[in-house]
Amino acid sequence: MISASLVNESFLGAKSNVKFNKTHYTFDYPCESNSECTDYKLILEPDTYKFELYGALGGSMSNSVSSYRFSNNSCIPNEIVQKYHGNTQCIRKASVGGAGGYIAGTIHLSKQTVTFLTIGGRGIYGNKIYEVRTPNCFLKQNMMNGGYGGGGSSSNYCGTQVETSGIFCGTGSGGGQTAVKFLENDLWHRVLVSGGGGGCDNAQGDYGGSDDGSGGAGGNFTAQSWFANGVLSENYFADSLKGFSFGVGEAARYGTTSNSNAVQERKMEDNAGAGGGWFGGFSGQFGSAGAGGGSSWALTKDAIIPKVALTTSDEFYMNTISRYYEFDLTSGYLFEDIVNVAGIWNGNGRAVISIINRNHIRSCYWSIGIPLHFFIFLIFVSS
Repeated sequence: MISASLVNESFLGAKSNVKFNKTHYTFDYPCESNSECTDYKLILEPDTYKFELYGALGGSMSNSVSSYRFSNNSCIPNEIVQKYHGNTQCIRKASVGGAGGYIAGTIHLSKQTVTFLTIGGRGIYGNKIYEVRTPNCFLKQNMMNGGYGGGGSSSNYCGTQVETSGIFCGTGSGGGQTAVKFLENDLWHRVLVSGGGGGCDNAQGDYGGSDDGSGGAGGNFTAQSWFANGVLSENYFADSLKGFSFGVGEAARYGTTSNSNAVQERKMEDNAGAGGGWFGGFSGQFGSAGAGGGSSWALTKDAIIPKVALTTSDEFYMNTISRYYEFDLTSGYLFEDIVNVAGIWNGNGRAVISIINRNHIRSCYWSIGIPLHFFIFLIFVSS
């Protein structure tokens, strides 16, 4: 049995949301708020475990997102989504949020291990005040909050004129990452991460064309950027070494930024929030673009571990903190049999932990995908 509790059991609106079925435990999002929550704390006894993580979706007007979308506007096969128990469908509609990613891996723990689970909160869509293109739209209290787990907030956008009211109101914030941490509950102790999806700019546009500002999918070691006027950006993506911030996706911004890797020229429009992940995604920062997804990551024998101090911040790249990653390849916490699929999850994040018999595991390696950051999806198993 796995011993599980909430880190902060007195957190307002939080309730343990765990299901047990034979040999696996399903941990769902435990809070009412999409942006403020608490983590799970587990005590794992020596054994072999399989972890499956799903990142949260980026905000969409319909509260539904598409399966991973190719740059040519087709989607990954439904068979892949179903194989890994995803819940998305191919939605050929302009300006939708990005789906959350999936990552799985097995690990043998030789000693009792304190473990923390962050379950990503979903990105949301909407508005709070009736203003457009004003500084007030970029004040934190007026923005749509990003999902718990590093999702970036989106700008307010809703006016009284026909072209900015009714169905034209709203923006999408970024979804949060789902992550496993060993020993300590901070970003530098993460060992397995599934990225959240990026938010959309609005609910308008032509699919693959004008004003299609869809969010990028979360997941993969190199996450997807955003769509701008229906075209997938070839730049500004999160991967294993870089992104907007360590663990945090970028918020919509009014003004300049000290983050030299982010979009420098911003437009005061319906700007989306990016997904959280190992590294959080970037926002397109203009009204016909969405925001990028967050990257996934796993501590394995082949892991890319940055050799420099890793800087996290808030969603506006303020209040920065830099520390070195706490584990290395000799720490005894290496995952095997990694499976990585981007853009197959709709909703808040989820974690599934199975207790398995190691003698029944066969190691193999296989891959489906395309190179670099133009991954449609990537699936591989390594030991």
